Amino acid sequence: MADLRALLHKAVGRVFTRYAIGSVVAGVITEVTLLVSYGLGLLGPRAASVTAWALGAVVNYSMTRRWAWRRRGRPRPIRELLPYWGTAVAGLLISSWATGVAHDWGERLFSTDGSRVMFVGAVFLGVYGLLFIGKFYLFNYFVFADTRPAVAPTAGDGEPVEARRLSRNQVPSTTRE
Repeated sequence: MADLRALLHKAVGRVFTRYAIGSVVAGVITEVTLLVSYGLGLLGPRAASVTAWALGAVVNYSMTRRWAWRRRGRPRPIRELLPYWGTAVAGLLISSWATGVAHDWGERLFSTDGSRVMFVGAVFLGVYGLLFIGKFYLFNYFVFADTRPAVAPTAGDGEPVEARRLSRNQVPSTTRE
């Protein structure tokens, strides 16, 4: 348990937590959209999947970029937009294919509409869950990674600050143990 708390206090843990919350919000939106549009017979399985994806993708992008990775301003098209929407479209293609297959299997496996709708919804949610971890690593280490070179602050004498040893009196009291 201590390792989990330590991870959550690190930057990657905080980003992952915010990413997970944003993904859950987007996941709920997509799942409800899919179940309502497909379950009520408003759309077929693939069209319902596309509609659900579209609503969830917009919410997920804004929460991922602004809240999880704290990116502001204009996104960089090649570095952020293209990879993000590429993964989103890949997720769309995979989920719409999977829901179509689940619909076909569901008609053979289940005698009631409710069971078939739940099966298709579970397959859709399963695909969404499988893509969750892979997308986090891609986003964290490529799409939203800070690519600015780390510049070591220097003192007036040109020596990096980290290399100099500070006396106890030079360290703020809030950082002393």
